[in-house]
Amino acid sequence: MLKASVLVLALLFATVLTEAKLNVHHARVGSLKSPGADPAWCPTCVSFMDQSINQLLNIIANAGVLGGCEDLCSLLPTQVEATVCNLVCDVVGIEAFIDLVNDADPDPVWICEEVSICPINDAANATVLSLTVSPLSGPQGTSFNALAVYKVGNTIGTGEVDFVVLPPDGFPFGAGELVVQQTPGSYSVRFGPISTQPSEQEPFSPGVYKVQVAVCEGSCGSSHSHSYTLSTRVAQFTITQ
Repeated sequence: MLKASVLVLALLFATVLTEAKLNVHHARVGSLKSPGADPAWCPTCVSFMDQSINQLLNIIANAGVLGGCEDLCSLLPTQVEATVCNLVCDVVGIEAFIDLVNDADPDPVWICEEVSICPINDAANATVLSLTVSPLSGPQGTSFNALAVYKVGNTIGTGEVDFVVLPPDGFPFGAGELVVQQTPGSYSVRFGPISTQPSEQEPFSPGVYKVQVAVCEGSCGSSHSHSYTLSTRVAQFTITQ
């Protein structure tokens, strides 16, 4: 169990995590007894692991013998990252934490579930009710927007709503939104604007572009435990000549 004074310090650091390009949701000090005691800690953990996983891998590969969490985390470039790292690492210990980071397919959501910070519900249930894209067609340079509506039947512990655009002759691209402790009810998520201005990475040639949304428990597409695709739906838009 972490001491309350350490947790309060971590919360103070968490308030400036956005300046370190971490997407942070603030925890409630009064009810917080450990990082896993409140789902508000989960987005902080996932954002930290997503931003810092490569740095941690590099430190582990090059630092030699690491005696404890503080030895590892103190080598991160900022005090904010080191503080959050220590909180996450201390839950399971240095050896288990290194094993999780060294996984062949490191997944930030899965890691934060394994250290008991992010909640899990293997019985989660959700259905995508609709996926619409507007406008339905337009010339190159048009901005398209997607709107997904889904219904949660049984609480999602930690999951994602993931959008992917599948061009007819290019590489898929998209974005996802983390959801934590999402209780039964109806929800909507917007994706866009999807800019179709041609670039070196994506020519946005004329044709039909598929848009897929997936609602998942765990990370969408992950091979790890507690990761399931709950529901998907596909729509499309057309880039004209």
